[in-house]
Amino acid sequence: MAAGWLFYEAFKAMPIGVALENLEGQPLFVNQALCSMLGFSEEEMRQKHCVDFSPGEDAEKDWALFQQLRAGAINHYSLDKRFIRGDGSIVWGRLSISMLNSDGLHLVVAMVEDITEKRLAQEELQRSEANLQKLTGHLLRAQEEERARIARELHDDINQRLALVTVRLDRLKQDAFGSTTEFRRELTDITKQADELAQDIQALSHRLHSSRLDQIGLAGAAANLCRQVAEIEGIQIECQAEEIPRHLPKELSLCLFRVLQESLQNAAKHSRSRKIRVALAVRSGEIQLAVRDWGVGFDLGQALAGDGLGLASMRERLKLVGGELYIESERACGTVVRASVPVRIS
Repeated sequence: MAAGWLFYEAFKAMPIGVALENLEGQPLFVNQALCSMLGFSEEEMRQKHCVDFSPGEDAEKDWALFQQLRAGAINHYSLDKRFIRGDGSIVWGRLSISMLNSDGLHLVVAMVEDITEKRLAQEELQRSEANLQKLTGHLLRAQEEERARIARELHDDINQRLALVTVRLDRLKQDAFGSTTEFRRELTDITKQADELAQDIQALSHRLHSSRLDQIGLAGAAANLCRQVAEIEGIQIECQAEEIPRHLPKELSLCLFRVLQESLQNAAKHSRSRKIRVALAVRSGEIQLAVRDWGVGFDLGQALAGDGLGLASMRERLKLVGGELYIESERACGTVVRASVPVRIS
Protein backbone atom coordinates (compact mmCIF):
# COMPACT_ATOMS: atom_id res chain seq x y z
CA MET A 1 0.00 0.00 0.00
CA ALA A 2 2.80 2.37 0.96
CA ALA A 3 4.66 1.52 -2.26
CA GLY A 4 1.57 2.27 -4.32
CA TRP A 5 1.08 5.58 -2.58
CA LEU A 6 4.74 6.54 -3.15
CA PHE A 7 4.45 5.60 -6.84
CA TYR A 8 1.35 7.76 -7.22
CA GLU A 9 3.00 10.73 -5.47
CA ALA A 10 6.09 10.35 -7.66
CA PHE A 11 3.85 10.11 -10.73
CA LYS A 12 2.16 13.40 -9.84
CA ALA A 13 5.44 15.17 -9.01
CA MET A 14 7.39 14.19 -12.15
CA PRO A 15 8.53 17.28 -14.13
CA ILE A 16 7.97 15.49 -17.45
CA GLY A 17 4.45 14.91 -18.77
CA VAL A 18 3.20 11.38 -18.02
CA ALA A 19 -0.09 9.61 -18.69
CA LEU A 20 -1.36 6.08 -18.07
CA GLU A 21 -3.67 4.88 -20.86
CA ASN A 22 -5.67 1.76 -21.48
CA LEU A 23 -5.14 -0.36 -24.60
CA GLU A 24 -7.74 1.72 -26.43
CA GLY A 25 -5.64 4.87 -26.06
CA GLN A 26 -7.89 6.41 -23.42
CA PRO A 27 -6.07 8.42 -20.69
CA LEU A 28 -6.78 7.04 -17.21
CA PHE A 29 -4.33 9.06 -15.09
CA VAL A 30 -2.50 12.23 -16.15
CA ASN A 31 0.07 14.13 -14.09
CA GLN A 32 0.12 17.89 -13.58
CA ALA A 33 3.14 18.43 -15.83
CA LEU A 34 1.25 17.06 -18.85
CA CYS A 35 -1.88 19.02 -17.96
CA SER A 36 0.13 22.24 -17.80
CA MET A 37 1.93 21.44 -21.05
CA LEU A 38 -1.28 20.85 -22.98
CA GLY A 39 -3.52 23.33 -21.17
CA PHE A 40 -6.23 20.86 -20.09
CA SER A 41 -7.43 19.73 -16.71
CA GLU A 42 -6.99 16.06 -15.82
CA GLU A 43 -10.74 15.54 -16.13
CA GLU A 44 -10.79 17.10 -19.62
CA MET A 45 -7.94 14.88 -20.73
CA ARG A 46 -9.72 11.76 -19.50
CA GLN A 47 -12.59 12.59 -21.84
CA LYS A 48 -10.31 12.51 -24.89
CA HIS A 49 -8.64 9.84 -26.97
CA CYS A 50 -4.87 9.95 -27.50
CA VAL A 51 -5.29 10.86 -31.19
CA ASP A 52 -7.40 13.91 -30.23
CA PHE A 53 -4.34 15.78 -29.00
CA SER A 54 -2.55 16.08 -32.34
CA PRO A 55 -3.14 17.23 -35.94
CA GLY A 56 -4.28 14.48 -38.32
CA GLU A 57 -0.92 13.59 -39.89
CA ASP A 58 0.84 13.31 -36.53
CA ALA A 59 -2.07 11.45 -34.98
CA GLU A 60 -2.04 8.86 -37.79
CA LYS A 61 1.66 8.12 -37.27
CA ASP A 62 1.15 7.78 -33.52
CA TRP A 63 -1.94 5.57 -33.83
CA ALA A 64 -0.25 3.24 -36.35
CA LEU A 65 2.59 2.65 -33.90
CA PHE A 66 0.12 2.34 -31.00
CA GLN A 67 -1.69 -0.48 -32.81
CA GLN A 68 1.62 -2.31 -33.33
CA LEU A 69 2.31 -1.92 -29.61
CA ARG A 70 -1.12 -3.23 -28.69
CA ALA A 71 -0.69 -6.21 -31.04
CA GLY A 72 2.62 -7.11 -29.43
CA ALA A 73 4.69 -6.42 -32.56
CA ILE A 74 6.71 -3.85 -30.59
CA ASN A 75 7.03 -3.13 -26.89
CA HIS A 76 7.86 0.59 -27.09
CA TYR A 77 8.24 3.45 -29.55
CA SER A 78 9.21 7.13 -29.64
CA LEU A 79 8.47 9.97 -32.02
CA ASP A 80 8.47 13.75 -32.18
CA LYS A 81 4.98 15.10 -32.84
CA ARG A 82 2.81 18.18 -32.52
CA PHE A 83 0.25 18.55 -29.75
CA ILE A 84 -2.77 20.85 -29.83
CA ARG A 85 -3.15 22.80 -26.60
CA GLY A 86 -6.47 23.73 -25.07
CA ASP A 87 -6.21 27.26 -26.51
CA GLY A 88 -5.56 25.90 -30.02
CA SER A 89 -1.82 26.68 -30.06
CA ILE A 90 0.73 24.05 -31.06
CA VAL A 91 3.56 22.63 -28.99
CA TRP A 92 6.13 20.04 -30.00
CA GLY A 93 6.67 17.03 -27.78
CA ARG A 94 8.93 13.97 -27.80
CA LEU A 95 6.53 11.13 -27.10
CA SER A 96 7.81 7.88 -25.60
CA ILE A 97 5.36 4.97 -25.28
CA SER A 98 5.85 1.62 -23.56
CA MET A 99 3.73 -1.24 -22.23
CA LEU A 100 3.21 -1.85 -18.53
CA ASN A 101 2.21 -5.42 -17.74
CA SER A 102 1.75 -6.21 -14.05
CA ASP A 103 -0.41 -8.87 -12.37
CA GLY A 104 -2.52 -9.30 -15.50
CA LEU A 105 -3.05 -5.55 -15.78
CA HIS A 106 -2.13 -4.17 -19.24
CA LEU A 107 -1.58 -0.43 -19.39
CA VAL A 108 0.28 1.98 -21.64
CA VAL A 109 2.74 4.50 -20.18
CA ALA A 110 3.05 7.69 -22.24
CA MET A 111 5.77 10.24 -21.44
CA VAL A 112 5.96 13.59 -23.23
CA GLU A 113 8.91 15.99 -23.13
CA ASP A 114 8.28 19.55 -24.31
CA ILE A 115 10.76 20.16 -27.17
CA THR A 116 9.07 23.24 -28.63
CA GLU A 117 12.05 25.53 -28.09
CA LYS A 118 14.47 22.96 -29.52
CA ARG A 119 12.23 22.41 -32.52
CA LEU A 120 11.83 26.13 -33.19
CA ALA A 121 15.60 26.54 -32.94
CA GLN A 122 16.10 23.68 -35.43
CA GLU A 123 13.58 25.19 -37.84
CA GLU A 124 15.23 28.59 -37.55
CA LEU A 125 18.61 27.00 -38.25
CA GLN A 126 17.19 25.21 -41.30
CA ARG A 127 15.69 28.46 -42.57
CA SER A 128 19.02 30.22 -42.04
CA GLU A 129 20.87 27.47 -43.91
CA ALA A 130 18.33 27.62 -46.75
CA ASN A 131 18.66 31.41 -46.92
CA LEU A 132 22.44 31.11 -46.87
CA GLN A 133 22.38 28.58 -49.71
CA LYS A 134 19.98 30.80 -51.66
CA LEU A 135 22.24 33.81 -51.07
CA THR A 136 25.27 31.79 -52.13
CA GLY A 137 23.46 30.89 -55.34
CA HIS A 138 22.66 34.55 -56.01
CA LEU A 139 26.27 35.55 -55.34
CA LEU A 140 27.65 32.87 -57.65
CA ARG A 141 25.21 33.83 -60.42
CA ALA A 142 26.08 37.49 -59.96
CA GLN A 143 29.75 36.57 -60.13
CA GLU A 144 29.22 34.71 -63.41
CA GLU A 145 27.24 37.63 -64.85
CA GLU A 146 30.03 40.01 -63.86
CA ARG A 147 32.63 37.69 -65.39
CA ALA A 148 30.64 37.60 -68.62
CA ARG A 149 30.35 41.39 -68.68
CA ILE A 150 34.09 41.87 -68.13
CA ALA A 151 34.83 39.23 -70.77
CA ARG A 152 32.69 41.11 -73.33
CA GLU A 153 34.43 44.39 -72.52
CA LEU A 154 37.87 42.81 -72.80
CA HIS A 155 37.03 41.14 -76.10
CA ASP A 156 34.92 43.80 -77.79
CA ASP A 157 36.71 46.94 -76.62
CA ILE A 158 40.21 46.55 -75.23
CA ASN A 159 41.23 43.64 -77.45
CA GLN A 160 40.03 45.41 -80.60
CA ARG A 161 41.84 48.61 -79.67
CA LEU A 162 45.08 46.73 -78.99
CA ALA A 163 44.73 44.95 -82.34
CA LEU A 164 44.41 48.35 -84.01
CA VAL A 165 47.56 49.59 -82.24
CA THR A 166 49.41 46.53 -83.49
CA VAL A 167 48.29 47.24 -87.08
CA ARG A 168 49.31 50.88 -86.87
CA LEU A 169 52.68 50.04 -85.42
CA ASP A 170 53.22 47.53 -88.21
CA ARG A 171 52.39 50.17 -90.82
CA LEU A 172 54.72 52.61 -89.10
CA LYS A 173 57.51 50.06 -89.31
CA GLN A 174 56.89 49.64 -93.05
CA ASP A 175 56.82 53.43 -93.63
CA ALA A 176 60.09 53.81 -91.75
CA PHE A 177 61.89 51.50 -94.14
CA GLY A 178 64.65 54.01 -94.67
CA SER A 179 65.17 54.72 -90.96
CA THR A 180 67.89 53.33 -88.77
CA THR A 181 68.15 49.67 -87.85
CA GLU A 182 67.75 50.53 -84.15
CA PHE A 183 64.47 52.31 -84.83
CA ARG A 184 63.07 49.33 -86.75
CA ARG A 185 64.20 46.94 -83.99
CA GLU A 186 62.43 49.02 -81.36
CA LEU A 187 59.25 49.14 -83.39
CA THR A 188 59.47 45.36 -83.82
CA ASP A 189 59.74 44.90 -80.07
CA ILE A 190 56.77 47.20 -79.45
CA THR A 191 54.69 45.34 -81.99
CA LYS A 192 55.61 42.02 -80.39
CA GLN A 193 54.74 43.28 -76.89
CA ALA A 194 51.41 44.66 -78.04
CA ASP A 195 50.58 41.37 -79.78
CA GLU A 196 51.51 39.37 -76.65
CA LEU A 197 49.36 41.70 -74.55
CA ALA A 198 46.40 41.13 -76.88
CA GLN A 199 46.88 37.35 -76.56
CA ASP A 200 47.08 37.58 -72.76
CA ILE A 201 43.89 39.61 -72.58
CA GLN A 202 42.14 37.16 -74.90
CA ALA A 203 43.26 34.28 -72.66
CA LEU A 204 41.98 36.21 -69.63
CA SER A 205 38.66 36.67 -71.41
CA HIS A 206 38.34 32.91 -71.91
CA ARG A 207 39.21 32.23 -68.27
CA LEU A 208 36.58 34.69 -67.05
CA HIS A 209 33.86 33.35 -69.32
CA SER A 210 34.60 30.42 -71.55
CA SER A 211 32.42 30.87 -74.62
CA ARG A 212 33.87 27.57 -75.87
CA LEU A 213 32.00 25.84 -73.07
CA ASP A 214 28.78 26.72 -74.91
CA GLN A 215 30.25 26.02 -78.33
CA ILE A 216 32.10 22.72 -77.91
CA GLY A 217 30.70 21.34 -74.65
CA LEU A 218 32.25 20.42 -71.34
CA ALA A 219 34.67 17.77 -72.63
CA GLY A 220 36.12 20.03 -75.33
CA ALA A 221 36.34 23.06 -73.04
CA ALA A 222 38.07 20.94 -70.37
CA ALA A 223 40.63 19.68 -72.90
CA ASN A 224 41.34 23.24 -74.09
CA LEU A 225 41.73 24.46 -70.51
CA CYS A 226 44.17 21.65 -69.73
CA ARG A 227 46.27 22.56 -72.80
CA GLN A 228 46.33 26.25 -71.86
CA VAL A 229 47.36 25.60 -68.25
CA ALA A 230 50.00 23.09 -69.35
CA GLU A 231 51.54 25.63 -71.76
CA ILE A 232 51.48 28.49 -69.26
CA GLU A 233 52.83 26.47 -66.32
CA GLY A 234 55.20 24.27 -68.33
CA ILE A 235 53.83 21.03 -66.90
CA GLN A 236 52.24 17.86 -68.29
CA ILE A 237 48.46 17.55 -68.03
CA GLU A 238 46.62 14.49 -69.30
CA CYS A 239 42.92 14.91 -69.99
CA GLN A 240 40.57 11.98 -70.59
CA ALA A 241 36.84 12.39 -71.25
CA GLU A 242 34.65 9.31 -71.71
CA GLU A 243 31.44 9.85 -73.68
CA ILE A 244 30.48 13.13 -72.03
CA PRO A 245 27.23 14.41 -73.61
CA ARG A 246 27.74 17.52 -75.75
CA HIS A 247 24.61 19.25 -74.51
CA LEU A 248 24.36 19.39 -70.72
CA PRO A 249 22.44 21.81 -68.49
CA LYS A 250 24.37 25.08 -68.55
CA GLU A 251 24.62 25.37 -64.75
CA LEU A 252 25.97 21.81 -64.49
CA SER A 253 28.62 22.31 -67.20
CA LEU A 254 29.69 25.66 -65.79
CA CYS A 255 29.92 24.23 -62.28
CA LEU A 256 32.23 21.37 -63.28
CA PHE A 257 34.28 23.68 -65.50
CA ARG A 258 34.85 26.09 -62.59
CA VAL A 259 35.73 23.22 -60.27
CA LEU A 260 38.26 22.02 -62.85
CA GLN A 261 39.68 25.55 -63.17
CA GLU A 262 40.11 25.88 -59.41
CA SER A 263 41.59 22.38 -59.05
CA LEU A 264 44.11 22.91 -61.85
CA GLN A 265 45.08 26.31 -60.47
CA ASN A 266 45.62 24.87 -56.98
CA ALA A 267 47.61 21.91 -58.31
CA ALA A 268 49.79 24.04 -60.59
CA LYS A 269 50.40 26.67 -57.91
CA HIS A 270 50.85 24.60 -54.76
CA SER A 271 51.49 20.92 -55.49
CA ARG A 272 54.91 21.24 -57.21
CA SER A 273 53.85 18.28 -59.30
CA ARG A 274 55.10 18.19 -62.87
CA LYS A 275 52.24 15.95 -63.95
CA ILE A 276 48.46 16.26 -63.50
CA ARG A 277 45.80 13.86 -64.70
CA VAL A 278 42.20 14.95 -65.40
CA ALA A 279 39.38 12.46 -65.98
CA LEU A 280 35.75 13.10 -66.90
CA ALA A 281 33.32 10.20 -67.08
CA VAL A 282 29.65 9.26 -66.75
CA ARG A 283 29.08 6.63 -64.06
CA SER A 284 25.81 5.43 -62.50
CA GLY A 285 23.80 8.49 -63.48
CA GLU A 286 26.54 10.94 -62.48
CA ILE A 287 29.16 12.99 -64.24
CA GLN A 288 32.37 12.46 -62.33
CA LEU A 289 35.43 14.69 -62.46
CA ALA A 290 38.77 13.69 -60.97
CA VAL A 291 41.92 15.85 -60.85
CA ARG A 292 45.02 13.99 -59.64
CA ASP A 293 48.52 15.28 -58.92
CA TRP A 294 51.61 13.63 -57.48
CA GLY A 295 52.83 16.63 -55.51
CA VAL A 296 53.57 17.57 -51.92
CA GLY A 297 49.98 17.16 -50.65
CA PHE A 298 48.45 19.18 -47.82
CA ASP A 299 46.53 18.94 -44.56
CA LEU A 300 42.86 19.01 -45.54
CA GLY A 301 41.67 20.08 -42.09
CA GLN A 302 43.98 23.10 -42.06
CA ALA A 303 42.99 24.03 -45.59
CA LEU A 304 39.28 23.96 -44.77
CA ALA A 305 39.85 25.98 -41.59
CA GLY A 306 41.96 28.59 -43.39
CA ASP A 307 40.93 31.82 -45.07
CA GLY A 308 41.06 30.50 -48.62
CA LEU A 309 37.73 30.40 -50.43
CA GLY A 310 38.72 27.95 -53.17
CA LEU A 311 37.56 24.72 -51.53
CA ALA A 312 34.47 26.36 -50.03
CA SER A 313 33.56 27.86 -53.40
CA MET A 314 33.86 24.48 -55.15
CA ARG A 315 31.74 22.80 -52.47
CA GLU A 316 29.03 25.49 -52.64
CA ARG A 317 28.95 25.39 -56.44
CA LEU A 318 28.45 21.63 -56.42
CA LYS A 319 25.80 21.83 -53.71
CA LEU A 320 23.71 24.14 -55.91
CA VAL A 321 23.49 21.47 -58.63
CA GLY A 322 23.06 18.57 -56.22
CA GLY A 323 26.70 17.50 -56.45
CA GLU A 324 29.36 16.56 -53.93
CA LEU A 325 33.07 17.20 -53.49
CA TYR A 326 35.60 14.67 -52.18
CA ILE A 327 39.25 15.47 -51.52
CA GLU A 328 42.03 13.06 -50.62
CA SER A 329 45.50 14.39 -49.89
CA GLU A 330 48.58 12.91 -48.30
CA ARG A 331 51.87 14.58 -47.59
CA ALA A 332 54.51 13.79 -50.24
CA CYS A 333 52.01 11.58 -52.13
CA GLY A 334 49.76 14.10 -53.85
CA THR A 335 46.12 15.06 -53.99
CA VAL A 336 42.95 13.84 -55.67
CA VAL A 337 39.96 16.14 -56.09
CA ARG A 338 36.74 14.34 -57.06
CA ALA A 339 33.45 15.98 -57.97
CA SER A 340 30.25 14.16 -58.86
CA VAL A 341 27.00 15.65 -60.14
CA PRO A 342 23.82 13.69 -60.88
CA VAL A 343 22.65 13.99 -64.47
CA ARG A 344 19.85 12.52 -66.51
CA ILE A 345 21.10 11.23 -69.85
CA SER A 346 18.33 10.92 -72.42
